[in-house]
Amino acid sequence: MRHVEISAQRIGTVLVLAVPDVRYDSLSLAEALHAAAPPAPAHVVLDLRQITLLAVAVARAVMEFAGAVVRHGGACSLLMGSSSHAADAVLDLFDPRHSISRHKTFGKAVADGAGSASTTDAGFGSAVNVLAFDSTDLEVTEEFLSASYAPMRIGSTTGASGAHITRAATDFVSVDRLDMAFEMSYDVQPLGQICLCDIHDGTVEGHRVDGWREAESFGAGQLFSFSPPDRGYSGRICRARYDITMFDPALLEQVAGEPVRLLNHHPVDASSAEHVRRAIAHLRDDVLAVAGIGDNELIVATATQYLATAVLNAFPTTASGRAPDLAGRDLHLGVLRRAVAFIEANADRPIALADVAAAARVSPRAVEQAFRHHLGTTPMAHLRRVRLDSARAELRVSGTDDTAIDRIAKRWGYLRPAAFASHYRATYGVTPEQTLHDDEPARRTRRPAVDQLTDAVLGQFGALTGALLGAATAEDALAHLVHTAREVIPGAELVTVTLRAPDGGLTTTASTGAAGLDQVQEATGKGPCLDVTGSGGPAQAFSDDLTAEPRWPEFAAAAAAQGQRALLCTALHDNEGALTVYSDRTDGLSTSDSQMVVLLATHGSLALAHARLAELDERRQGELRRAIESRDVIGQAKGILMHQKGISADEAFDVLRRTSQHLNTKLIEIARTVTARHSELDE
Repeated sequence: MRHVEISAQRIGTVLVLAVPDVRYDSLSLAEALHAAAPPAPAHVVLDLRQITLLAVAVARAVMEFAGAVVRHGGACSLLMGSSSHAADAVLDLFDPRHSISRHKTFGKAVADGAGSASTTDAGFGSAVNVLAFDSTDLEVTEEFLSASYAPMRIGSTTGASGAHITRAATDFVSVDRLDMAFEMSYDVQPLGQICLCDIHDGTVEGHRVDGWREAESFGAGQLFSFSPPDRGYSGRICRARYDITMFDPALLEQVAGEPVRLLNHHPVDASSAEHVRRAIAHLRDDVLAVAGIGDNELIVATATQYLATAVLNAFPTTASGRAPDLAGRDLHLGVLRRAVAFIEANADRPIALADVAAAARVSPRAVEQAFRHHLGTTPMAHLRRVRLDSARAELRVSGTDDTAIDRIAKRWGYLRPAAFASHYRATYGVTPEQTLHDDEPARRTRRPAVDQLTDAVLGQFGALTGALLGAATAEDALAHLVHTAREVIPGAELVTVTLRAPDGGLTTTASTGAAGLDQVQEATGKGPCLDVTGSGGPAQAFSDDLTAEPRWPEFAAAAAAQGQRALLCTALHDNEGALTVYSDRTDGLSTSDSQMVVLLATHGSLALAHARLAELDERRQGELRRAIESRDVIGQAKGILMHQKGISADEAFDVLRRTSQHLNTKLIEIARTVTARHSELDE
């Protein structure tokens, strides 16, 4: 075992441990982590950003250490970096429910004092808090309002008061209904929130925002924004019934993909205001108020994003009317590839446009333009399609229980069964019920989800890691990889690893059977391996019916002629090749297998890297041996010349050098001749 250096940094009460790029030496890593662990319970952040490819053995060591920290009364979170879907898939083997929180930014990871709670950087909470407040005491009402909104002072011109308030809220959005049966003056400090008010009865008069010249008044039927998040305001509420909706301004930024501010109190028109009202009603009545639904993080996030989108469309903002970012690099297909990979890896989580743009490493407007330019759709529309495809895949293996449709629809963000059924039929031409009852063959080939992997499968991955370490060459390692892939993916019939040369040529380096399909791709210039390894291709290519595949007609026909009906192809690290899994059934593979293929492709990349390092080391050792040999031979030749000619070492070397130049022969060859025939020098 080699020594593994763990860098430790204290930030307040948080201990940050930077994990180096260790690929196989998990035992040394485990020892180093435990040596760096604090003696008393603490919050530990494991910084994994240096790790380029996370091996299963290393992931196991990391999660075992994190679990030990939590069991001893501490907290632990992981800092993953901005592009982490492959690492997430590996970690899901040991922590499928994300009991150890994962973060993309240093600040979020350090701030996560809970450590063992499941959180994401998307910014959505799933627990719904419902409360009701009634009081005729002005002081009690002021205390409640100050705690619920922002510190404020309220008053009553008559001394009477009467307040009734109901609230439904998550951590980042709240919808309140207020009935103030008196004239209440207010002076409120900055809310730090977007605050929308919709008046049903009564008026709001003399409303003035700090720093603004004029006061405004609002009446029944008007929807408006109280104040910018960073400004206080004052005014008077006159016997009014109204709704207050508040949410974090970061939600607008996530949807817009850039920092954004509202520029006016008022929506641009009545129809826009009505759109916002419908979004609020949907969030309040259909999501937060329904038992079980409000605890579904994906549904809450979708409804909240819908509200944020409605607000951006309804109010003048700093993002309105800007020209799209059409920079050539931003429209490059590489942007699309990274964005699609992120969406497909995180479709089960509440993600927004800003998250997709961050993963693609471009501006939000650029990723929007890339999708529209190349796919004729938007990132969020593509996300909805991926979720629908995932729901379809689950339906095909869920048995004949009709309750499965509602359960699966809700898991993938569809609140109303009718909306799910309508969208499903429009996309696939059949109803969810038909898929549920007609896909008996798919149920017979049911495959385990990544978060339900058996000990046997984990054992196969462990054996694969050992085989990769013990392989003499890259070809041997990849041969182990393809045979393991065929064993762990139930629908796999043929598995190949294809490497792509710098000139674009394809070579089948490992295969579980004879295919010859790479030559078809190379000859026609079209095929899944060329797509995923190209500079602008998608991260994965999937086809569930090669007999009707329009993207690569010649390749698909050749594959179908060999009995292959479906495929899933994933790029290796740095696009140097691809792992392709074929099935002889149209229902043999699905997008739900993609995480498993990503894990296998990661192992393939590690195998190549390890073998090439070994080959480089052997080559360097050979060069070193030859250099030492050359030095020894030249030294011997110099000694012979010095002894026989009575000259210095420098003069002897100069004789060898001049002779080499005169005869146009390498100096080492001249030295070998001198040492072999030195007796002739005396003659």
